[in-house]
Parts: sequence; structure tokens; C-alpha cells
Amino acid sequence: MKRLVSYVITFALTASAITIGMTYADEQQNLNDINKKINQTKSELKNGKNKEKQLNSQIKQLESQINEAEKEISGIQGDINKTEKNISSVKANLQQVEQEMAQQNESLEKRLRAMYKNGDVGMIQILLGSDDITDFMTNMDMVQRIFDNDVDILKLMEEQHQKIELQKKQLETLQAQLLSEKQKEADKQSALQVSRGEVASLKAQVESDNDALEESLDELNAEADRLVAEIRKLQGNQAFVGGVFAWPSQSSTRVTSEFGYRMHPILKVNKLHTGMDIGAAAGTNVLAANDGTVIKAGWNNSYGNLVMIDHGGGIVTLYAHNSKLLVSTGDVVAKGQAIALVGSTGQSTGPHIHFEVRVNGEYQNPRNWL
Repeated sequence: MKRLVSYVITFALTASAITIGMTYADEQQNLNDINKKINQTKSELKNGKNKEKQLNSQIKQLESQINEAEKEISGIQGDINKTEKNISSVKANLQQVEQEMAQQNESLEKRLRAMYKNGDVGMIQILLGSDDITDFMTNMDMVQRIFDNDVDILKLMEEQHQKIELQKKQLETLQAQLLSEKQKEADKQSALQVSRGEVASLKAQVESDNDALEESLDELNAEADRLVAEIRKLQGNQAFVGGVFAWPSQSSTRVTSEFGYRMHPILKVNKLHTGMDIGAAAGTNVLAANDGTVIKAGWNNSYGNLVMIDHGGGIVTLYAHNSKLLVSTGDVVAKGQAIALVGSTGQSTGPHIHFEVRVNGEYQNPRNWL
């Protein structure tokens, strides 16, 4: 009878252990699935943010081009205004010269009409009316000078008229050229503004998509936290092994990022940095902070090659982004034992150790335990 009872109890315990193990495995698989979704969403969000950054750069470039185009247009407008003033001045001078020419023409025409009407009598009378040879020569010289002066005036006025007409044509050509350039620049500015509108529209769409991705990411993180809480219940309940934690890197003491809230490099918002980053050379040893049992050693899309050690008392340490794992799930490790090699797997920008301390699943500042 005692043997039968013993068999029943043994069977029950074995079945219970199998059930717990299966439940743990199922929840672990669910967590892994959620983590994959999280990493996929983060990847999409990163691509979206990168695209938004590129569009912002493109917008800045377009705005710079627009500003340059506006400066050119402003300069052209100034040249046009100056040219128009020159044209107005030339027209005014031309009008004055034409009035003077008209007066000269009128005087000349009067003399010509008088000479035509009187024939040569007028000139003969002037010459015969001379008192002496000296007066005769003087009158002859005066008549000749009148004709010569009229001829000179006509030549000068003709030259001035031609010069002004040429200048007027040149100014009109310049004005037409400037107006053409102004229209060209205006068209360019219009095209740039259209491009800026298109890019701004794309940016708005990307921002909307990123907002949706970030909301999805938050939901996935919440689900991951829920699964972590369930896994925590399935972990061992042994007492804490005690002691101060050892430094997890054999080769480096340089901390590149402390625990706490920081500006997320992808999302550009304040996000909790759940551990401490220790910059170390790739391939150097990662050390167990304390005695314990490895409860997970494997791949995670975010953490890369990951090791988690249970130290009892609900205290777990986590070592991420390793290039190679030196332990397996279920291994019992000693404080200071090499458990992995430094790498940059998962979501990592360079070789380092991401070191976390969790107490009953809650993130703790590793500084308080080292």
C-alpha cells in the first residue's frame, strides 16, 4: 500500500513538472513570437524614421534652393527697376532733344523759305549793302557761318538721334532679357514650391505611419511585459545566493550608456534604457555577475545572442548582444565564469555588453548591485 501511494505521488509530481515545463515552454514561445513582432515593428519604424529624415533633408535642400531663387529674383527685379529708370531718363532726354531739333528745324525752315521766296536777292542785298570791302567780307563770312552752323546742327542732331535710338533699343533688349529671366526664375520657384509641397505631404504620411507603428510597438511591449510576468511565476523560488555582483566584463570598465530614460536613437522620444551598456572589444569574455542557473541562452531579435541567469530571490541578470554563447539553458554557473563573448548581435550599433538586473521582473539600476 505504501509502495502504491509512493508511486502515485511520484507520478503526480512528474506530471506536474511536465505540465509546468510545457506551460513555461509555451509561454516562452509566445514571448519569442511577440519579441519577433516587436523587432519587426521596430525595423519598420526605423525605416520610416530614416525615410522621414531623408525627406526632411530633401525639404531643407529645396527650401535653400527656393531662398536662392528668391534672392536672384529680387536682384533681377532691382536691375529691371534700374533699367526702367534709365529708359525713362533716356526718353525724357530724347523728348528734349527732339523739341530743340524742332525749334532748330523751324528756324532753318524760315530762313530757307525766305531765301527761296527772295531768291538770291536777299544775299546780294546783304553783300551790296556793305560799306566797304571789309564789311563785305564780314557779311560774306556771316552768311557762310549761318549755313555752316545750320549744317552742323543738323549733323549733331542726327548723331544724337541715332545714338539715343541705339541706346533705347539696347535698354529695351536688356529689359526684355531681364523680364525673361524673371519669368524663368518665377517658374523655377513655382516648381520648387510644388516639390516642397509633395515632400511635405510624403513627410506627413510617413509621420502618420510612424505614429501607428509606435502605437503598435507600445501594444507589443505591453504584451511582452505581460508574458514576462507569467514566466516569472514559473521560475524557481530558491533564495538569493547572496553577495555583491561582479563586473560582467573581463576587459573593460567603460560604460557607454547608463540605466534610465534617454532619447531613443530611432523613435527620437524618451525611452527607458533597461540596463547598462559596457563598451568592450569584440570577442572578449562576458562574465557571470554571480552564482546561478542559466534560465535562457539563445537568440532574441532585439537582444541578439542572450544569456539570462537566475540568482534566486527573484533576481535575474541579463547579458545581451553577444557574438557567441559559452553556456546553455539549465547550466549552473559560478560568479566570474565566462558565459559568452562580446559582440554586436541584435539591435546594436557596435560591440558592447548590455547588462540588466531584474528583481521580480522589474528593471533595476545595475549600479545598485555591482
